[in-house]
This record gives sequence, C-alpha cells and structure tokens, in this order.
Amino acid sequence: MSDKINAERESDGMADAIAVTSIIAVIVLTMYIWLSGMPG
Repeated sequence: MSDKINAERESDGMADAIAVTSIIAVIVLTMYIWLSGMPG
C-alpha cells in the first residue's frame, strides 16, 4: 500500500520537475530572442 503511494508521489514529482524545467526553458529562450533582437 505505502509502496504505491510512494510511487505515485515520485511520478508526481517527476512531472512537476519536467513542467518547471520546460517553463524555465521557455522563459530563458524568450528572453534570449527578445534581448538578441534589441539594437545593441
């Protein structure tokens, strides 16, 4: 019983980690494109 709960918690954590990583990647990429497009 507890093994199943722990497995679900780990998979939720993995999904959260992937979501946060992809959000940060999108923000960094957007900032890079925006700043590289500005006249220097």
